[in-house]
Amino acid sequence: MGKRRQQYHLEPDRGLLNDPNGLSYYNGRYYVFFQWNRFAKDHSHKEWGLFTSSDLLNWRLEGSALLPDQTYDSCGVYSGSAYVIEDKLYLFYTGNVKKDGERRSRQCIAVTEDGRTFLKLGCAVETPDEYTEHFRDPKVLKTRENGYYMVIGAQRLCGKGALAFCHSSDGRNWEYRGMPAVSEDYEMIECPDLFKLDGRYLLIYNPQSRDNGKDIPLMSFTAVKFIEFDEQSGTFSDSDLDHGFSRMDYGFDFYAPQTFTDDQGRRILYAWMSRMDEREETAFAEGEPNIHCLTLPRELKIIDGKLYQMPVSELDKLKTTCPAVARTGKSTAVIRPEQRTYCIHISHIDSYRTLSMWFNEGEASLEWLVGESVLRFGRRSWVTGQTEFRECSVQEFREAEIWCDCSSIEIFINNGEKVISSRIEPEAEYPSVVIEGLNGTEEILAHDITPATDKTGPAETLL
Repeated sequence: MGKRRQQYHLEPDRGLLNDPNGLSYYNGRYYVFFQWNRFAKDHSHKEWGLFTSSDLLNWRLEGSALLPDQTYDSCGVYSGSAYVIEDKLYLFYTGNVKKDGERRSRQCIAVTEDGRTFLKLGCAVETPDEYTEHFRDPKVLKTRENGYYMVIGAQRLCGKGALAFCHSSDGRNWEYRGMPAVSEDYEMIECPDLFKLDGRYLLIYNPQSRDNGKDIPLMSFTAVKFIEFDEQSGTFSDSDLDHGFSRMDYGFDFYAPQTFTDDQGRRILYAWMSRMDEREETAFAEGEPNIHCLTLPRELKIIDGKLYQMPVSELDKLKTTCPAVARTGKSTAVIRPEQRTYCIHISHIDSYRTLSMWFNEGEASLEWLVGESVLRFGRRSWVTGQTEFRECSVQEFREAEIWCDCSSIEIFINNGEKVISSRIEPEAEYPSVVIEGLNGTEEILAHDITPATDKTGPAETLL
């Protein structure tokens, strides 16, 4: 069993990481805040940690940014977002307080002028009467016509999920504006994100099934849909969160994504690469000082009316030597990277033939099932030892770009039309990729990825 610590994905040196927060580009640097328990590998403590970078390649762990040290956030600085307003970086987050089994949530603001010191400004939004105290994860956007909106994940008093809108003319003083969308199938909506891309609004959100009696989550995933948003009225043309969406990712480990715009105008996404249950977390963290990481940064684009996701172009600079691709006959290829950090690109795939790919002696697999137009991803469970599967449908399977780290795999299908992200248990002594079902016309490129020397700082280090 190998080390699970990643080499070119963002993760802290200790404790537990979960949701990416406050993603932003400010004063020439990228800011990636994240939910962090630096004291233990569980969810008992929540603060914001911070990574910064000037180029999306060299990162520095700055340490703690927001601590649960006020009466309104004493039980946790929960998820939120950031926005640059008048040359200051404003952070919007949920302050959580639990007393005698009762939860209270407030949407709070902090601000920084130098990106290093953060001043809390207090509570901006109390939970409106229509909702339970499952009211969290504020994401702020600025509109062209009507100031700022804050979209918040919520649960209605009936026990079903919803979104809430607040409005501000200046980004600092907020008022509740209503409930733009609801769910009848799910008990909670988490971590919403509303933004405009290529002239169209997209809504990303995370439906969650909950046991309301026991107040525990049961299942959740990330959804995305195009939406018509009236900036003046603060309403959606479609208020139904249960239909008309696509899954953002088809793997086992992808949740709570957040996007931002950088100085080049790119819409970039990070997500938490985990949906592990308690048993999986306990086993995966065994023998390691930390648990969980973020996905690779992805640029979002709309192509022919569809949302596409691909790794940001800067990551190509991490590619080093190109291992030889050994063809052991017309239909089979074997690749043996020097290390577990590698990238494989295969193009000109014949969609009319079954194709199978096996990674690191069967730790993970990808199969193209021609008759069903389905891609089936498999991985070996580190809890049960059995292989578990996820599937996604595509009309054709033409191309795949696969990024492997020490304990993860991210597969971008057809230039990012579909994505599969999962953690995997590192068991193989030597990394390898075996491809079966080739017709001889495919182009296969393989690269080792330069690993990070250290991501813990304080000096900038190469991812």
